[in-house]
Amino acid sequence: MISGRPEHRSQYSWAGCPLNEQLKGVGLLGQAMALLWLLSVFLLVPGTQGTEDGDMRLVNGASANEGRVEIFYRGRWGTVCDNLWNLLDAHVVCRALGYENATQALGRAAFGPGKGPIMLDEVECTGTESSLASCRSLGWMVSRCGHEKDAGVVCSNDTTGLHILDLSGELSDALGQIFDSQQGCDLFIQVTGQGYEDLSLCAHTLILRTNPEAQALWQVVGSSVIMRVDAECMPVVRDFLRYFYSRRIEVSMSSVKCLHKLASAYGATELQDYCGRLFATLLPQDPTFHTPLDLYAYARATGDSMLEDLCVQFLAWNFEPLTQSESWSAVPTTLIQALLPKSELAVSSELDLLKAVDQWSTETIASHEDIERLVEQVRFPMMLPQELFELQFNLSLYQDHQALFQRKTMQALEFHTVPVEVLAKYKGLNLTEDTYKPRLYTSSTWSSLVMASTWRAQRYEYNRYNQLYTYGYGSVARYNSYQSFQTPQHPSFLFKDKQISWSATYLPTMQSCWNYGFSCTSNELPVLGLTTSSYSNPTIGYENRVLILCGGYSVVDVTSFEGSKAPIPTALDTNSSKTPSLFPCASGAFSSFRVVIRPFYLTNSTDMV
Repeated sequence: MISGRPEHRSQYSWAGCPLNEQLKGVGLLGQAMALLWLLSVFLLVPGTQGTEDGDMRLVNGASANEGRVEIFYRGRWGTVCDNLWNLLDAHVVCRALGYENATQALGRAAFGPGKGPIMLDEVECTGTESSLASCRSLGWMVSRCGHEKDAGVVCSNDTTGLHILDLSGELSDALGQIFDSQQGCDLFIQVTGQGYEDLSLCAHTLILRTNPEAQALWQVVGSSVIMRVDAECMPVVRDFLRYFYSRRIEVSMSSVKCLHKLASAYGATELQDYCGRLFATLLPQDPTFHTPLDLYAYARATGDSMLEDLCVQFLAWNFEPLTQSESWSAVPTTLIQALLPKSELAVSSELDLLKAVDQWSTETIASHEDIERLVEQVRFPMMLPQELFELQFNLSLYQDHQALFQRKTMQALEFHTVPVEVLAKYKGLNLTEDTYKPRLYTSSTWSSLVMASTWRAQRYEYNRYNQLYTYGYGSVARYNSYQSFQTPQHPSFLFKDKQISWSATYLPTMQSCWNYGFSCTSNELPVLGLTTSSYSNPTIGYENRVLILCGGYSVVDVTSFEGSKAPIPTALDTNSSKTPSLFPCASGAFSSFRVVIRPFYLTNSTDMV
């Protein structure tokens, strides 16, 4: 612990002795050399002349009276960790800088993270010290936190003499302990769940009345209330009631649905909204897909359309690993019907999608009509003629729906063998319809993986991916931040021999943009760049996409190329000017991206007649 401010000598010392003593007995030249050395030390440490250990300053504030707290020690400025940081500590800083007092003691890098060492941690001042160096702490440069917890202050010259001792941070735990004691209650709560042992708890009406979220409990007539909850939610009821006291609760992947359900039933709107936002965070954390499917069923049962759309979007972007999981056979028909029409359905190929539907149909109970509706949503023109021919031999669905398959196959063969101008003249087809356009095909035919991480991280992500899912995208050795690859010019078989070359690049810096010939601005970095060889077919356009991968295996967002560049969102919702990904990535950064090429006919064929 630091027990007092360091002693400052009025005389410079060299090797433990006063400088004037060391200069005795040396010649004039030696004295001159020593003085030149001392002068060079001062010149090499700009901005620290006259600065002493324990001096403080405010950095990065909007005005001079606020900012991140930095303290000087042994020739360097460093920050202070916000552990135990309070208004008493802030008063010491502000008064040392000439202000009357502090009005706010801020943490979590409120004025941005600093650089260099974290000088002090767990500072405990009485408020009368001349510097933080004189307060109790862990000691110089001993810290348990990072710069994301740098402390800050807001100072004031208010001379009213008002000083605030703020110990309200301890109130939450104290109120929670009152609930834990289960003593002195005047409200008795009987919690019942079908097939689960009843739970008897008690509460304090006076405390509940201070929380508007708890009004469904304290407004009851009499001294008892019965809570009826689903059996699966019984384990979280105690935490839910304790939240009304402490206004603090820990939410996990296993408890979020029940807490959301209880909050909805009892009018705890802030908790309800918080859990609703957490759903997006929790969906990517379950590679078994039990959580997304469970939340989808919950959204359907409660009529929560926003949660339902969120689940459908996540499962669409992660459709292929869903089909490879043990949960695939448990996917309800309504969800399959919501997924198959989507163009942003990430799957290796349309043939693999059809095979997945075939497998699903053999393991679940679905009506003949439901199966027909699902097969209608399959984009047969996106399968090659050989694949179409082999369907009759490879699918169990074929015999029971033979007429439908034959009709869809003929539609596809026309697309593959008849030039677009002829189709326009004699068939009047709208070739810009979704059925004639690709989805997010992740096979090597239509996509390439671009990495932003080191080789070791690439190998870890690749191995992690294949542990979770049985299919992969090839050898990790060929994945890097620059990829050259080829795709067909168009999905039609007419273009099978016409390849188009692409180059995809991860651009993290301005220098990398210049190196690869891109024009970038600093606020859009990092960004993905995509260039192509020239082609002259006026009937073909491209709606290319980037799949943003979290941990190398879970798609958490999809962005579009605008010209030659596609934005990369932030992994977490921060104060960055960039938009966060739809589903946050717990790792805090993205290191792999799948570039997907999506050709389509530009015009309605009726315009070509």
